[in-house]
Amino acid sequence: MKRLANAEIAKILTQIRTLMEFAGEPFFKFMAYERAAETLENAPPVAELVAAGRLQELPGIGKTIAARISEICATGTCVYLDELRAKYPLTLVELLGVSGVGMKTAQQLFGLLGVASLADLEAALAAGRLDGMPRLGAKTIENIRRGVLAYKGRQRRTPLGQALPIAREIVAYLAEHTAAADLTPAGSVRRQEPTVGDIDILCTSTDAAAVISAFTRWERAEAVLAEGETKASIWLRGGLQIDLRVLPAHLYGNLLQHFTGSREHNIQLRELAVRKNLRVSENGIVDLTDGTTTTCRTEEEVYARLGLPYIAPELRLGIGEIEAARDGALPAVVELGDLRGDFHMHCTWSDGRNTLETMIAAAAARGYSYHSVSDHSWGRGGMGLTPDDLRAQRERLREIGDKYGVRSLRSSEVDILPDGGLDFDDAILADLDIVVASVHSALNISRDDMTRRLIRACENPYVNIIGHPTGRNVETFPGYEFDYDAVFAAAARTGTALEIDGQPNRLDLPSPLARRAREFGVTFTCDSDAHGADQLANVAYAVGQARRAWLAPDAILNTRDLDDVLAFVEAKRVRGGAAKVI
Repeated sequence: MKRLANAEIAKILTQIRTLMEFAGEPFFKFMAYERAAETLENAPPVAELVAAGRLQELPGIGKTIAARISEICATGTCVYLDELRAKYPLTLVELLGVSGVGMKTAQQLFGLLGVASLADLEAALAAGRLDGMPRLGAKTIENIRRGVLAYKGRQRRTPLGQALPIAREIVAYLAEHTAAADLTPAGSVRRQEPTVGDIDILCTSTDAAAVISAFTRWERAEAVLAEGETKASIWLRGGLQIDLRVLPAHLYGNLLQHFTGSREHNIQLRELAVRKNLRVSENGIVDLTDGTTTTCRTEEEVYARLGLPYIAPELRLGIGEIEAARDGALPAVVELGDLRGDFHMHCTWSDGRNTLETMIAAAAARGYSYHSVSDHSWGRGGMGLTPDDLRAQRERLREIGDKYGVRSLRSSEVDILPDGGLDFDDAILADLDIVVASVHSALNISRDDMTRRLIRACENPYVNIIGHPTGRNVETFPGYEFDYDAVFAAAARTGTALEIDGQPNRLDLPSPLARRAREFGVTFTCDSDAHGADQLANVAYAVGQARRAWLAPDAILNTRDLDDVLAFVEAKRVRGGAAKVI
């Protein structure tokens, strides 16, 4: 049986949670499954935790839920879910995903009209069967119609690389057309989640009505899903929903912290507050001893009132960051400005869109001290460089020289063959400054074979970086399977860096795995994998994932100066008895 990814297991737990609530189970019981699902989204591979007996080390995973997760890993389902599904169709989950349909309304629709799915609801709306039902007035029914539209759009999660530019676009539009201040994305976009369900925007204003009006008139809005005095929602072509909240300035810190989340982080923060006799919410922090409320202009004030240092948005995943902050053990994570170079980009010599000189000039314009154009090796379906091409490119690099004030390292992205060998022989690799080795073919070989393949690549003394190590595509492919711990141990042992690839469709190594790899002492790179000068900015996405993995600058190779980078390369070659860097 195919091993389930964490997101697939989390989805099953969410189904259990929803059907439990529909069945009338106590709040604390079904919420335990919701919290467990949140935890799994940002945990190391669950199947490996189950095999190692470490599942209950995760926050919110008790004995009962751990047993059900183990059963899901083994069979793809669990007896308890099957029992719930025998009583209530799983399609009821669709109803509860519709804005305007709460649990009581869904129970009413199911009990009185037999509405058990989104299709049933659409048919009932079209036939007017909801008219006259208890507690369902004309306005509520209209909200449900809008909610159906929004739900259908949300079925496809949007990659961060598409959502973040849209978030910036709407922020720029509101900044130009309104007097709104403090405009910022919140939610999963701000946390740098690889994919998002919707976009949250916050701002402050003394004229909320004007901001809401401008927002709902945005030319890209296909439909207005909700419009109130301080909040509104619009729907874009393709199904992406944007929610806007306009608030008084004195509440900005409270609201920004609350709506950045994640849910598990906020739950744990509320639990910490209760232990301090406080109650924290988006409306302020209440001292339960005397009833006084503290409102916060900044997020730093929120965390300080709870006795914590500021926790960066990307770290708010509910995976131990609150305890680490409390204990003074939260790392100062890497920032974009820490990077001194980028090891992975392509030009027209292989599959890039811009010339070699254009890419060098663009790297210099970003203020880099060094970079490497890592065009593909010759096995890449006719697009890669032959050894002669590689030598010719080296000569062209020498011609350009220091014209742009940045050191251009000789490099290649070399294919890792199915047996772990490389697409270029060692004599060619020895003439390069940096070698990025990546898997591009035979993605479906067995887990054991893929493990051996990657370890052999790490053991090659000329391989400095394993590019996009899991091969994932955030929309279509979860990544090939291998023994993560064995490969991480090999990378640390051999002095091979693992890349965090900033291409928005990759974001690979995923942050939970990068955090696990750091436990082995692995070094990382944050690279753009740019195929054009405009894509060099992709490196910001890589940094976002590195921050989610709690990586400090000293864990990232390209935060170091050029001499230290070359020393890193040289150290591996010396250990492996290879030729020195030229």
